[in-house]
Amino acid sequence: MGFWGSVSLRTCVLVLGVLVLLQSARAEDVGTQPETSETSATVSASLEGIALAAQEVAAQSAPSEGGAQWSENEARCLAEGMYFEARGESVRGQLAVGRVIMNRVASDTYPNTICGVVYQNDDKPNRCQFSFACDGKEDVITEAAKWQEIEGYAAWLLANHPKPGEESQLLASLGGSTHYHADYVNPRWAKVLTLTVRIGRHLFYSDPAA
Repeated sequence: MGFWGSVSLRTCVLVLGVLVLLQSARAEDVGTQPETSETSATVSASLEGIALAAQEVAAQSAPSEGGAQWSENEARCLAEGMYFEARGESVRGQLAVGRVIMNRVASDTYPNTICGVVYQNDDKPNRCQFSFACDGKEDVITEAAKWQEIEGYAAWLLANHPKPGEESQLLASLGGSTHYHADYVNPRWAKVLTLTVRIGRHLFYSDPAA
């Protein structure tokens, strides 16, 4: 059974908890305004939409029309990037890392495939774009349940490409973020980028020169 077939079976169970998990993770933005009843309603509607969209993905044995362009290998690369970079983060944090990967794919500055983005410069020790790809450690999936969840979230991202200005409220604060780092490091490149949001232990940035 391929990636999409396995996701369609497992996500049915996974989706039941998506809404609750996302609601608990939504208040982590940097510099956001106090939430009003209007914004709260917007976020709640967005969360409900994500849950319904994930259910739709789960009901199919193949990606929806929006995700049909992505191969099984590309889908796995997205899930691997999210798993190895953010499996300890909230659902929102995992989705945010996935969106950064997709933002890079859409940019002329980076490779135009998911696998190309995730494993860019993986042959250069400590010079790759995502640290897990070139840290010298074997990349082994040791948490099967977490991996299955992240496969589902990756499927949701691939099946729901936002149009300009129509990003889910849940991820809207990311903007066009193409970079992030953990809060316990201070990379030099962060000084020339624009901080967009903090989600969990990750700080996200957009490139004003891009």
